[in-house]
Amino acid sequence: MSVGRAVGAEWDDEGESDDQGDSEAGRRPSWGAMTATIGDVERGVITEILKLAIGRAAVALSRLVDGEVALSSAPVEFLSPAQAAARVGEATGRGDSVVVRQHFETGFSGDILLIFPEQRSLELVRAMMRDTVPLDSLTELEQEALLEVGNIVLNACLGGLSRNLGGTIEGSLPVYGRGRGVRILGALPADAHLVMILRVDFAMTGTGTEGYIVMIMDDGSAQAFATALANRAGHAAIG
Repeated sequence: MSVGRAVGAEWDDEGESDDQGDSEAGRRPSWGAMTATIGDVERGVITEILKLAIGRAAVALSRLVDGEVALSSAPVEFLSPAQAAARVGEATGRGDSVVVRQHFETGFSGDILLIFPEQRSLELVRAMMRDTVPLDSLTELEQEALLEVGNIVLNACLGGLSRNLGGTIEGSLPVYGRGRGVRILGALPADAHLVMILRVDFAMTGTGTEGYIVMIMDDGSAQAFATALANRAGHAAIG
């Protein structure tokens, strides 16, 4: 299997959107107030959008490795930065994680991340290589391979948001990193950002691992995102 270099992308869809800025100082809503605007209907919309996006990513990854790749996802959760860091830390055994991170901009903007526990990421890469490389020799291949996986999965998610929420989403080149706990999310002030987290189960050639898709938005973007989801609810079928 050859692993290509990750590239930036732009997704287009019909519709226009206005730029959203940060709320004025002193008028910023609390994290609890922001999550209160995302009810069951909005959660259902984003869960369905990402479920279909994950399905498209599985097809693309299957073509990449010339074998079956199965991806499944759980319902999304909306958490504070501290809660999200604790959740990721718990899932990774408080150890190091690897992350592929991409910045995006549209009517709402932020960062979208794909996170794996470090050891499980090596196992995933080895499965992509069809077990032809010893596990202790994979480190030098890990970054390039995970960038490719992240590029496919994150672009599928951003493409799904563009198709269903309207507007154009511009994404940066994905960046590879390592860290643990809150460090993997970046230095975020408590309650100043909204974090959406989605567990994704990867299965290929008898190997299974779980990763996390995380989307981080500031106050203004979180409000615009909630509005876009509310506007999408009840319209045509999600695709």
